[in-house]
Amino acid sequence: MRNALSWYERPFPGVLLDPDGVVSSVGLPSWEGFEKGLRYPDRVIAVNGWRLESTAGRYRASTWDAAVEQAAREGRRTVHARVETRDGLRDVELTLVPFDPLAWWFFAAGLMVVASLYVGAALIALTASPRGKLARAFAGTALLCALFQFTLFDYHSSRDLVPYFHVAYALVPTRFFILALRLPDDVPLIARYPSCARITGALGGLLAAGLLAWHAMGWTTVALRNVCGLLFVASFFFFAITLVIRFVMAEGDRRRTLRALLLAMAPPHIAIGLGFMLAILSVSASTLMWFAVPALALTPVSSVVAAIRYDLWGSRALLSRPLTRIIIAGMMVALTVIVCSASAGYAGLPLIGALKVAAPAALVSAGLVVFALSASDRTLFPARAEYKPTIEQLSEELTLVIDPEEVATAVERTVARWLPCEWVTFRRVTVDAADAAGAGAAGSAGGEAAPGSEASDERIIGLGPPEVSASELSLTVMFRGRLLGVLEVGKKRGGALFTSEDLDLLRTIGNQAALALAHAHSYAELERQRREQAAAWRDERAALIETLAAEITHEVRYPINFFRSVFQRGPSNHSLDAEEVEIGCEEVERLERLVMGLRRVTHRKLERRRLSVEELVSRAEMLLRDQLGKRRIEARVSATPKLRCDPDQATQVLVNLLSNGLDAAGDKGTIGVIWAPKEGGAELIVWDTGPGIAGDASRIFAPWYTTKPRGTGLGLAITHRIVRAHGWTIDAERRDGATRFVISIPAADVSKTAENEVA
Repeated sequence: MRNALSWYERPFPGVLLDPDGVVSSVGLPSWEGFEKGLRYPDRVIAVNGWRLESTAGRYRASTWDAAVEQAAREGRRTVHARVETRDGLRDVELTLVPFDPLAWWFFAAGLMVVASLYVGAALIALTASPRGKLARAFAGTALLCALFQFTLFDYHSSRDLVPYFHVAYALVPTRFFILALRLPDDVPLIARYPSCARITGALGGLLAAGLLAWHAMGWTTVALRNVCGLLFVASFFFFAITLVIRFVMAEGDRRRTLRALLLAMAPPHIAIGLGFMLAILSVSASTLMWFAVPALALTPVSSVVAAIRYDLWGSRALLSRPLTRIIIAGMMVALTVIVCSASAGYAGLPLIGALKVAAPAALVSAGLVVFALSASDRTLFPARAEYKPTIEQLSEELTLVIDPEEVATAVERTVARWLPCEWVTFRRVTVDAADAAGAGAAGSAGGEAAPGSEASDERIIGLGPPEVSASELSLTVMFRGRLLGVLEVGKKRGGALFTSEDLDLLRTIGNQAALALAHAHSYAELERQRREQAAAWRDERAALIETLAAEITHEVRYPINFFRSVFQRGPSNHSLDAEEVEIGCEEVERLERLVMGLRRVTHRKLERRRLSVEELVSRAEMLLRDQLGKRRIEARVSATPKLRCDPDQATQVLVNLLSNGLDAAGDKGTIGVIWAPKEGGAELIVWDTGPGIAGDASRIFAPWYTTKPRGTGLGLAITHRIVRAHGWTIDAERRDGATRFVISIPAADVSKTAENEVA
């Protein structure tokens, strides 16, 4: 820094040389050396008759420095230089001019400021995660970049820090190669072979050692520095391209993180790489300046912001808003000092005087701006200062209440606490009235809705955008298009105007109130539904018991009818044939099984066995003897097919269907049973010649549904349940003037053998 200050308006011949006497690309296009065609890598052979030679511990450019200093001391206006160019030797007369303030701020002070930013970035990374691999890699790269920029101007001017420049120039490219493979985490190659990173760093160390050795022995380092320059360009482009590739291959949250890194870090590194590439290609120095220097300033800031925002260093620390504001304020003060001092210096004022004026002025102005903003917030915009504590207090109160009236009271109390108004009222709207309010903005305060909504015993409220006047302010509070209330405040004390911050805070309070009211209504609705569910459960139990009783009654009816028919014969005909005795015994056993099943209060497990279809029809006909009278069942079945079923429940199915058929057919109608073998099984069809199904055909199997004046609505429901329990299906249809109930039976339950077996 001391050497840089000594170069402020120091006489120089309009061109800078590196220690080997090679023309540097660092400079302004207005400098005389560039205007006379000198470009990198032209090399000065002699100056004012003194030949530039290097010895151990002494650079070739030392002769140039001494000749320029002597010419300035003797008052000469020019120096004569012999230059070796690509086109041969040239003799150039260069005029001594002061090192102008713009160039000094750009290439001396500017690079030092940028270097300070890199140092700050490194310290932030190490503070955030001292042991993190990525944080250490970033900090090491940032510190080497800072060393490179701290020594860059000295390398072309005072030349006291040349060895440090050589170290940074050799190590920076390798560090960027490694960093590119570790953002945001290690690539598989580095993760599997950590030694790759160490080998890359070792190669950079060897290159730095070579530069130091060449420098110590007085040899020219141009060749090695060209290698470093090529590595510089390659490393920056590699860094940017690697980010692009990893972004393209990423998905989900990782892709979003890499997008932020790509936008923050790739553009400045591409700009820096272009700048170095243009310098190597001997393009005009102005291009290098406008590309590289702003990019160098942007890189550490954007990198730190991206790393902190996505916690790439794994610190898991909280981002402090006050500390961040202090850092930003400090950067703005430094920028103000730089701009003011540069402007003053460019206007012809001395550097020290400009710094003495600009530095305190920037500090005082920063303090005044902070104070003025705080004072204006307290006096003109108190809602801004009270925003956070007001919302926190209201949120805490609303989490403890579930009564809509308490929500309204909390809102009124909160608004009255910070807003100096004459009155504040929160008028709730009943849920029923709110439902008629029409659609509005979901979950918003102050959204539009249809007029005409009215609360109980209250005037009609005209809904719409918040209305602000000198006397009052009114906001509608809505949730999912439903009006829940209206927040109204009277005019401010003293007739003051409402501010935009007042309106923003009121809207936020309205949103909080909308959520709290919606929660209160939901809680009340949940309680109501819980009570209704308990009542419905009690009703369901009563209905279940009633259904069970009705089903028992329905199943017991046919055995009772059978026994009644037997007993009604009287003493004159008291003999029973064998079939009647057998059926009577079976019905008694079925009733006994029914009673045993009721003790378990569950559906009885099917007890399947083989039974001929003819026998099944015969049993049903015997049970329906009284209802049949003189009529007979037209059965087209034989004794050959066997049905694998529960005999009791299969009999119940057939009896229910035939009984319904008898009722539908009337005294002159006909009923029948058909057994129809089919591919993959068989069909058992019960038909009648009645008028057909009355009412809703889709509900005939539903419990309690009946079209008979004295029907129970359980016969077909029981039939449907038993059929499904067997794994069969039943459908009703109307065909050829007959109503048909078709039971489809799979092949597994159909057999032509005469064996009886228990399933």
